[in-house]
Amino acid sequence: KNFGVIDQYSKGLYCGEFSKEGKYFYCACQSGEIAVYRVGHSSLEIVNTYRCRNIQWSIIDTKLSPDNSFMAYSSWSGSVHLIPFLKSDRYEMNLGLTDTILNIHSYYCAFSLSFSQDSKELIAGTNDGKVIVFNLERGTKAVAIDNAHVADVNSISFSNSTNHMINSAADDGILKVWDRRILSESQPKPVSVFVGHAHGITYQESKGDFRYILTNSKDQTIKLWDTRRPSQSDDMRPALDVVRQNSQLWDYRETRSIKQSAIHRHLISKRASFYTIDTDDSVQTYLGHTVSTTLIRARFSPSYSTLQQYIYTGSATGKIYIYDVLSGDIVFESDRANCHASVVRDVSWHPYEPMIFSSSLDCILGCTHLRNVDISLSVNLDSQGGSNRRYSEDVDLSD
Repeated sequence: KNFGVIDQYSKGLYCGEFSKEGKYFYCACQSGEIAVYRVGHSSLEIVNTYRCRNIQWSIIDTKLSPDNSFMAYSSWSGSVHLIPFLKSDRYEMNLGLTDTILNIHSYYCAFSLSFSQDSKELIAGTNDGKVIVFNLERGTKAVAIDNAHVADVNSISFSNSTNHMINSAADDGILKVWDRRILSESQPKPVSVFVGHAHGITYQESKGDFRYILTNSKDQTIKLWDTRRPSQSDDMRPALDVVRQNSQLWDYRETRSIKQSAIHRHLISKRASFYTIDTDDSVQTYLGHTVSTTLIRARFSPSYSTLQQYIYTGSATGKIYIYDVLSGDIVFESDRANCHASVVRDVSWHPYEPMIFSSSLDCILGCTHLRNVDISLSVNLDSQGGSNRRYSEDVDLSD
């Protein structure tokens, strides 16, 4: 088998990601903990655990700055929290999302966080349609787009190595690109919009080449977009109407009461009943995985080991899927007997090693080995030794 259990937690895992250079992996749990692992070639050990504040029912998102200086996390509160990474000093900087005084029962949070490549700015997308950029050196807001979307901003990021371009994607089903150099905060307008999803977008990721962006959606598809081929602004209103209709037709959280073995069949039938959008300006659509219960993420495969030939994602069925970017074909799908028992919300492919870590609502941090999978790896990834896993005998990082 190519799947193993790395660690088990008391509650579901919401997000998890490798650091930029692959030396660390961090994951966030609904219990309010962020665990940080040091990743060796054939070993893994916890080096720190953070107890987070103002959690209510879960940490929503967490991100490590590219220079490994700070960890940011969000929860159901009016602030984003910033803490030093792997330092004895445990002070927290609170970055306010709103000027409104909130009580403990307030329904407000940042659903998505992302650092700039120079680690000097942090961007947040909120559940009331805002996009906020923080200047971390000053601890102040640098940009605030109050009406970026008409629904929850589920995913936000800087487009590339510069801090000028911003990608945002929301429950309104629209992907938008913003240019801060020509942005008016009083009358904000994106430089590009991308129309084609029939339901809310759960995640977006830029390929980092100034051209391609992927989106994952509750309409059970991943789509690939070419930034040189945006949609017409006139196409946005009909698309918003269709997404609103489908959101009323189907709440993606309803599958919590459905048996795991029946989820895939149920979601495929739901997709067939959706109202359709007349305009789809994406360059490729990927079908096979399922999206429900939570904001499932999809990503491009690493540059070093795969030349970004693939898109990979978790699934409501507990499986991991890998798609060929060009053909759209599924080149890997987890075996039903060797996968998670519940939704895989987040996945992260090591930047250099052939393995994907998966964070699931079944409380399991998993590892899927790709060394013996029939996909194209661009470098020599021969194993160089065994492993002495300290947390589980099920998984060996050296495969």
